[in-house]
Amino acid sequence: MNPFVHVKDFCLAETGWTFAFVFSNLLFWCYGFIAATDYGWSDAEKMTGADGGGIPSGPSGSGVVPITTLLFIVGTGTWLSKLAGYQPKTE
Repeated sequence: MNPFVHVKDFCLAETGWTFAFVFSNLLFWCYGFIAATDYGWSDAEKMTGADGGGIPSGPSGSGVVPITTLLFIVGTGTWLSKLAGYQPKTE
């Protein structure tokens, strides 16, 4: 079977998990990755450059990096494991 057809059939059969996969990747790459690359994971510059006195990243930060990373790992891992075990229905 063509692998592209297999993935397309899986995405149509598992729309909920496909949405979770796409949304968790969007959140990670648009928010978590950007915050990690812009601010790092350090409290060394706690208040410099932070709007409103908040810390965008780091151990005392908003949590955007660990939360989006966790969503990315769980969403992608679950989607890939379901894809690996997917057997299309034969009629």
